[in-house]
Amino acid sequence: MLYLTILICFVFFAGVAMTIGEGLWSNTIALFSVLLSGLLAVFGGVPLGVWILEKSGKDDTFSWIFVFTAIWVVFTVSVVIFRVLADRISSVRMKFIPPLEMVSGPLMGMFVAVMFTSFAAYTLERVPIRAGEWDFASASSWQQSAFKYARLPFLSVVSKCAKAEGVDTEFIAK
Repeated sequence: MLYLTILICFVFFAGVAMTIGEGLWSNTIALFSVLLSGLLAVFGGVPLGVWILEKSGKDDTFSWIFVFTAIWVVFTVSVVIFRVLADRISSVRMKFIPPLEMVSGPLMGMFVAVMFTSFAAYTLERVPIRAGEWDFASASSWQQSAFKYARLPFLSVVSKCAKAEGVDTEFIAK
Protein backbone atom coordinates (compact mmCIF):
# COMPACT_ATOMS: atom_id res chain seq x y z
CA MET A 1 0.00 0.00 0.00
CA LEU A 2 2.90 2.35 0.58
CA TYR A 3 3.84 2.19 -3.10
CA LEU A 4 0.27 2.91 -4.17
CA THR A 5 0.13 5.93 -1.89
CA ILE A 6 3.42 7.18 -3.29
CA LEU A 7 2.05 6.57 -6.80
CA ILE A 8 -1.04 8.68 -6.03
CA CYS A 9 1.18 11.49 -4.70
CA PHE A 10 3.38 11.26 -7.79
CA VAL A 11 0.32 11.40 -10.09
CA PHE A 12 -0.84 14.55 -8.34
CA PHE A 13 2.52 16.30 -8.55
CA ALA A 14 2.98 15.25 -12.18
CA GLY A 15 -0.51 16.54 -12.97
CA VAL A 16 0.28 19.87 -11.36
CA ALA A 17 3.61 20.10 -13.18
CA MET A 18 2.01 19.38 -16.54
CA THR A 19 -0.91 21.79 -16.22
CA ILE A 20 0.51 24.69 -14.23
CA GLY A 21 2.00 26.35 -17.31
CA GLU A 22 -1.10 25.94 -19.45
CA GLY A 23 -3.64 28.69 -19.73
CA LEU A 24 -7.14 28.96 -18.34
CA TRP A 25 -8.77 27.93 -21.62
CA SER A 26 -6.64 24.82 -22.12
CA ASN A 27 -6.98 23.71 -18.50
CA THR A 28 -10.75 24.23 -18.55
CA ILE A 29 -11.03 22.00 -21.62
CA ALA A 30 -8.75 19.47 -19.92
CA LEU A 31 -10.92 19.51 -16.78
CA PHE A 32 -14.08 18.83 -18.76
CA SER A 33 -12.27 16.09 -20.69
CA VAL A 34 -11.13 14.39 -17.49
CA LEU A 35 -14.57 14.64 -15.88
CA LEU A 36 -16.53 13.42 -18.90
CA SER A 37 -14.01 10.70 -19.72
CA GLY A 38 -13.95 9.54 -16.11
CA LEU A 39 -17.72 9.24 -16.01
CA LEU A 40 -17.75 7.44 -19.35
CA ALA A 41 -14.98 5.12 -18.15
CA VAL A 42 -16.75 4.18 -14.93
CA PHE A 43 -20.20 3.73 -16.42
CA GLY A 44 -18.97 2.15 -19.67
CA GLY A 45 -15.72 0.47 -18.68
CA VAL A 46 -17.16 -1.76 -15.97
CA PRO A 47 -19.75 -3.41 -18.25
CA LEU A 48 -17.17 -3.59 -21.05
CA GLY A 49 -14.68 -5.35 -18.76
CA VAL A 50 -17.31 -7.83 -17.59
CA TRP A 51 -18.37 -8.47 -21.19
CA ILE A 52 -14.76 -9.07 -22.30
CA LEU A 53 -14.27 -11.42 -19.33
CA GLU A 54 -17.34 -13.43 -20.35
CA LYS A 55 -16.19 -13.61 -23.98
CA SER A 56 -12.66 -14.66 -23.01
CA GLY A 57 -13.89 -17.63 -21.00
CA LYS A 58 -11.60 -16.89 -18.04
CA ASP A 59 -12.77 -17.56 -14.51
CA ASP A 60 -13.91 -14.80 -12.15
CA THR A 61 -10.53 -14.48 -10.43
CA PHE A 62 -9.42 -12.41 -13.43
CA SER A 63 -12.45 -10.10 -13.37
CA TRP A 64 -10.70 -7.21 -11.65
CA ILE A 65 -7.94 -7.19 -14.30
CA PHE A 66 -10.45 -7.00 -17.15
CA VAL A 67 -12.56 -4.34 -15.45
CA PHE A 68 -9.57 -2.21 -14.43
CA THR A 69 -8.05 -2.42 -17.91
CA ALA A 70 -11.36 -1.63 -19.60
CA ILE A 71 -11.91 1.42 -17.38
CA TRP A 72 -8.48 2.83 -18.19
CA VAL A 73 -8.73 2.04 -21.92
CA VAL A 74 -12.12 3.75 -22.15
CA PHE A 75 -10.77 6.70 -20.16
CA THR A 76 -7.67 7.09 -22.34
CA VAL A 77 -9.52 6.77 -25.63
CA SER A 78 -12.27 9.17 -24.58
CA VAL A 79 -9.80 11.79 -23.27
CA VAL A 80 -8.00 11.70 -26.61
CA ILE A 81 -11.27 11.94 -28.55
CA PHE A 82 -12.60 14.80 -26.40
CA ARG A 83 -9.33 16.69 -26.70
CA VAL A 84 -9.13 16.26 -30.47
CA LEU A 85 -12.76 17.31 -30.85
CA ALA A 86 -12.23 20.33 -28.63
CA ASP A 87 -9.16 21.36 -30.62
CA ARG A 88 -11.05 20.97 -33.91
CA ILE A 89 -14.15 22.82 -32.71
CA SER A 90 -12.27 25.58 -30.95
CA SER A 91 -9.26 26.33 -33.10
CA VAL A 92 -8.95 29.83 -31.58
CA ARG A 93 -7.86 30.11 -27.95
CA MET A 94 -9.94 32.42 -25.86
CA LYS A 95 -8.06 35.41 -24.52
CA PHE A 96 -8.58 36.46 -20.93
CA ILE A 97 -7.46 39.50 -19.01
CA PRO A 98 -3.76 38.87 -18.18
CA PRO A 99 -4.14 39.07 -14.35
CA LEU A 100 -7.10 36.67 -14.53
CA GLU A 101 -5.15 34.33 -16.81
CA MET A 102 -2.11 34.44 -14.54
CA VAL A 103 -4.09 33.41 -11.46
CA SER A 104 -6.87 31.22 -12.79
CA GLY A 105 -4.81 29.23 -15.33
CA PRO A 106 -2.65 27.54 -12.68
CA LEU A 107 -5.66 27.24 -10.36
CA MET A 108 -7.63 25.42 -13.04
CA GLY A 109 -4.53 23.27 -13.62
CA MET A 110 -4.65 22.32 -9.95
CA PHE A 111 -8.29 21.29 -10.38
CA VAL A 112 -7.34 19.12 -13.36
CA ALA A 113 -4.57 17.47 -11.32
CA VAL A 114 -6.92 16.90 -8.37
CA MET A 115 -9.63 15.33 -10.54
CA PHE A 116 -7.19 13.12 -12.45
CA THR A 117 -5.56 11.98 -9.20
CA SER A 118 -8.98 11.39 -7.71
CA PHE A 119 -9.98 9.28 -10.72
CA ALA A 120 -6.78 7.23 -10.37
CA ALA A 121 -7.33 6.70 -6.62
CA TYR A 122 -11.01 5.90 -7.19
CA THR A 123 -10.25 3.22 -9.78
CA LEU A 124 -7.45 1.72 -7.68
CA GLU A 125 -9.65 1.62 -4.60
CA ARG A 126 -12.76 0.33 -6.37
CA VAL A 127 -11.22 -2.39 -8.51
CA PRO A 128 -7.95 -4.03 -7.37
CA ILE A 129 -8.16 -3.08 -3.69
CA ARG A 130 -11.78 -4.22 -3.38
CA ALA A 131 -10.87 -7.41 -5.25
CA GLY A 132 -8.36 -8.15 -2.49
CA GLU A 133 -5.21 -7.72 -4.56
CA TRP A 134 -3.83 -5.25 -2.03
CA ASP A 135 -4.61 -5.49 1.65
CA PHE A 136 -6.19 -2.15 2.50
CA ALA A 137 -6.98 -3.11 6.10
CA SER A 138 -3.34 -3.73 6.98
CA ALA A 139 -2.22 -0.37 5.59
CA SER A 140 -1.30 2.34 8.04
CA SER A 141 -3.91 4.92 8.96
CA TRP A 142 -2.28 7.70 6.94
CA GLN A 143 -2.25 5.49 3.83
CA GLN A 144 -5.92 4.66 4.27
CA SER A 145 -6.72 8.33 4.82
CA ALA A 146 -4.72 9.32 1.75
CA PHE A 147 -6.73 6.97 -0.45
CA LYS A 148 -10.06 7.91 1.07
CA TYR A 149 -9.45 11.64 0.69
CA ALA A 150 -7.86 11.29 -2.74
CA ARG A 151 -10.89 9.47 -4.16
CA LEU A 152 -13.51 11.83 -2.67
CA PRO A 153 -13.72 14.47 -5.43
CA PHE A 154 -14.33 11.94 -8.20
CA LEU A 155 -16.53 9.79 -5.95
CA SER A 156 -18.83 12.75 -5.32
CA VAL A 157 -19.07 13.50 -9.06
CA VAL A 158 -19.85 9.87 -9.89
CA SER A 159 -22.34 9.53 -7.03
CA LYS A 160 -24.23 12.70 -8.00
CA CYS A 161 -24.33 11.67 -11.65
CA ALA A 162 -25.50 8.14 -10.82
CA LYS A 163 -28.18 9.47 -8.50
CA ALA A 164 -29.41 11.99 -11.08
CA GLU A 165 -29.56 9.35 -13.82
CA GLY A 166 -30.96 6.55 -11.66
CA VAL A 167 -27.99 4.27 -12.35
CA ASP A 168 -27.32 1.16 -10.26
CA THR A 169 -24.83 2.26 -7.60
CA GLU A 170 -23.45 -1.16 -6.60
CA PHE A 171 -20.01 -0.33 -7.99
CA ILE A 172 -20.16 3.30 -6.89
CA ALA A 173 -21.49 2.96 -3.34
CA LYS A 174 -19.29 3.95 -0.41
